[in-house]
Amino acid sequence: MIMILTSRIKLNRILYIFFWITALIFFGSIGQVWAQNSMTLSISPSLYDISIEPGQEWRSTLRIINVNNYDITVYVEVTNFRPQGEGGDGRFSPIPAEGGDGVSLAEWFQIEKTPIVIPREKSMEVPFSVTVPFGASPGGHFAAILVGTKPLVAEPGQARVQTSQMITSLFFARVAGDIHELGSIREFTTEGTYLSSPEVTFDMRFENKGNVHLQPQGDIRIKNMWGQERGIIPINQASQFGNVLPESIRKFTFNWKGEWSISDIGRYTAEATLAYGAEERQFASAKTIFWVIPFKLILGIVIVIAIFTAIVTWLVRLYVRHMLKLAGINIYDKKLLPNPNVDPTALRITKKPKLSAPVEAGLFEFKEKMQGSVSWFDFAKVLANFVLLYRLFFFGLLLVGLFFAVLIWYFTNANTDQRSYEITYLNTDASVKLSSEEIIYQQKTRERQLGNFVIDKNLPLIKVINRSGVPGLGAEIKLRLQSSGYEIVELSTDSSVSENRTVIIYNSALDKQALRLSSLLDKALLSATDSDSKTDPIIIFVGSDIEEN
Repeated sequence: MIMILTSRIKLNRILYIFFWITALIFFGSIGQVWAQNSMTLSISPSLYDISIEPGQEWRSTLRIINVNNYDITVYVEVTNFRPQGEGGDGRFSPIPAEGGDGVSLAEWFQIEKTPIVIPREKSMEVPFSVTVPFGASPGGHFAAILVGTKPLVAEPGQARVQTSQMITSLFFARVAGDIHELGSIREFTTEGTYLSSPEVTFDMRFENKGNVHLQPQGDIRIKNMWGQERGIIPINQASQFGNVLPESIRKFTFNWKGEWSISDIGRYTAEATLAYGAEERQFASAKTIFWVIPFKLILGIVIVIAIFTAIVTWLVRLYVRHMLKLAGINIYDKKLLPNPNVDPTALRITKKPKLSAPVEAGLFEFKEKMQGSVSWFDFAKVLANFVLLYRLFFFGLLLVGLFFAVLIWYFTNANTDQRSYEITYLNTDASVKLSSEEIIYQQKTRERQLGNFVIDKNLPLIKVINRSGVPGLGAEIKLRLQSSGYEIVELSTDSSVSENRTVIIYNSALDKQALRLSSLLDKALLSATDSDSKTDPIIIFVGSDIEEN
């Protein structure tokens, strides 16, 4: 897999150069560098990860690419490196000028170290080999192939490489023998336990206690208090990088921002599950808890509930008094209990109290009055007078009905399978954001074991925006269109609206293409625009009318 990373480096900032070099170690990358004279240089691959036996020789090539319109002379050197800190940085350790003791990976390299001239707009392959001595210690060994535009020189007494411009390819070697793979999630926490909105930052520290590098792969699954999934954070599932070197700790930082819903207020659980190991697959897991509590909103809800409880209590007391009155119980001072200053014998019960008595009495009265109604007008008048007379009773029924409707809505929404969310990977070269649609798309691609799609360059570019309210439907549409040769330049979610119909927005000059898309998408609606640019992507707003295959 060939990856190219571009880095901008100023000639007169040596320390700044080394900052970027160390950042490239774990994040991944091969580099491209721009000098102040707009020089661009790149190499591939970005990472070699091999397993090798003692006494074995391994051969390969490094491709150096010159896209400039002039020739470039470069110099190649190999150094060892080790982890530094928990942020994925590393420290380069050049081979001493007087020679090493032969136990480090950089000393096992044979590679061209004379100046190499790369013609303009050409690339050149530099062959190299690695020969592991018979006495090499088993486990992980790590080096970097550095390519610069000036000879790489180590300062006396310092383990640093200086050059005006530099790009690097990492080399991980696993020497066979007594391999020990052991890792654990040392810490998994959130930055804040009580939050006012569904947005939280996770810090996870993975410790490698073995003698070879590990690449923990897995995910973090976030669930609300009802056990419904509210987010998935993939970890190293689509990357060569994120490695943790032996006897070191690597810190991973992620930000999760969920779709706001009042029904998701409360306790959240985030569980991290990671797999690691090449010899034998092992697992590590950890769990953390946080709360989403918008205090101002909660205060308002408490006040509404208190008012509702007070009104319902008052109405129930009125109903009970009426029931007792119908049962022949005399009530003094508007109290349900006897007045202590009144002789108890004054209370006279003529019949047993019945809970449904007020309702039965009201219905009986309503039937009597209805018997004299001979027209629809009379019927409506009697009904209106009846409702007005028993307005408090009907008001109480309305409140109770409203209460149960709110409960049903709450539990229905709280038990929704998925919602939209956004993930940000914070400790990478640049903050990388993924929408829930993109994560679901990656999952579907892996589950179906889909390879690269064949793109038809004659077809227009497409943007897919999911407005259906159904998570994953946009990802499904992207897969459907890619299988038909379309290139999807954007996949996102717009949870601010919920559309029932799918709409295709296109330039009026692309009528035929729009009709073809409509037929592929269950006869989606078409909306033409008069944009000046005919190369603008066609936008598809996915609605809930699309049927998922």
